[in-house]
Amino acid sequence: MAIENGRTAQEMERLSIFELGGKLFGLDILNSREVISLPNYTPLPNSADIFSGVFHLRGEIYPLVDVSPVLGLPPKKIQPDDMVILLDDMSDFVIGMLVDKIHSVLPFLPAEQKMPRGIVSKQMESFVKGVLYYHQDKQQVVHILDLNSLFRAKQLVAHY
Repeated sequence: MAIENGRTAQEMERLSIFELGGKLFGLDILNSREVISLPNYTPLPNSADIFSGVFHLRGEIYPLVDVSPVLGLPPKKIQPDDMVILLDDMSDFVIGMLVDKIHSVLPFLPAEQKMPRGIVSKQMESFVKGVLYYHQDKQQVVHILDLNSLFRAKQLVAHY
């Protein structure tokens, strides 16, 4: 059993850290199928702002989703160097979430997680289950996404 900073690996959880709208977010690595570069996609006319289009990957078609407006952030302007995280809600519903940049995997102890109330906006609070302070200077906040809430967001489920 591996030990890191005096803790066993089994006590640690791991987040995939990414950037969106100038903020850092984290999600449990078990909820992401994979990370890919921005694929060629087909825009969807007359769809909600969060749906940028659809893309084809290994025989499957996935929605390309910008969750920025759901989180209370300005809509994302798609850039060629953007990344996509394939997220799975454990019921075979998969979306490709647009992000600005992938940072790293961050191991943490659940006790290090703080409640988001008072740290994040009211709109974002519904979709963030906690925050962590990233780096030792504790100046960067990582917003830990609650994917169950995100997948139930009315903007997302309105189209399914």
